[in-house]
Amino acid sequence: MALLNQPPQGAVVNRDGTATPGWSPFFSAIFALLTAMTQSGTTAQRPTTLLWTGRMYYDTTLGLPIFYQGPGWVKADGTAA
Repeated sequence: MALLNQPPQGAVVNRDGTATPGWSPFFSAIFALLTAMTQSGTTAQRPTTLLWTGRMYYDTTLGLPIFYQGPGWVKADGTAA
């Protein structure tokens, strides 16, 4: 996420309280990253983007936390999930 390497400069919000054009993509990238870090859902809903080794996902179908170990997901014991 290149947007997170260097935040934009200047005002963060407009007078109406909305994010300025330079900051809006930055906040969107932060939101996507935080959403990815705290996600849970069914096996069918597993993420397919924003994947990194060690990323956790709580699989409600399995009732277990699983971890991304490219190219797939594994349970904590290392077996395929």
